[in-house]
Amino acid sequence: MREEELKIYLRLSEPLASRFIKIKEYLGLKNDTEVIRALINFYWREHKEEMAPRLEHFNLNENGVMILDRELKPPPGRIIQVYFRPEKVWCEYCSSDRCRHVEFALSIPKVQEILRKKGWKIEVS
Repeated sequence: MREEELKIYLRLSEPLASRFIKIKEYLGLKNDTEVIRALINFYWREHKEEMAPRLEHFNLNENGVMILDRELKPPPGRIIQVYFRPEKVWCEYCSSDRCRHVEFALSIPKVQEILRKKGWKIEVS
């Protein structure tokens, strides 16, 4: 399956147009598209950590889901275990069934599928 191309057309007026030309000359690139690619890749390398989502699905099995919470210490975050107990979903870290980790876990389609197979009714807020 081929990745979908996103086409972006860009118009620049001063002072951005002059800055763009200076960057293009500095990089020694002839094609405007290559300048944009270089700038995007540079920005991504410098800032990808801060642009990462706060919560990320890490692992999943029949008993629970592991979630990476990037805001918790130690950096770059902490793995949180959310368990599927017979009576409720339970966050080990927060000792709660009503926290951001549980909400996030219940928003994951694969988690919803597992819980539905167990006969649970999923209410996602």
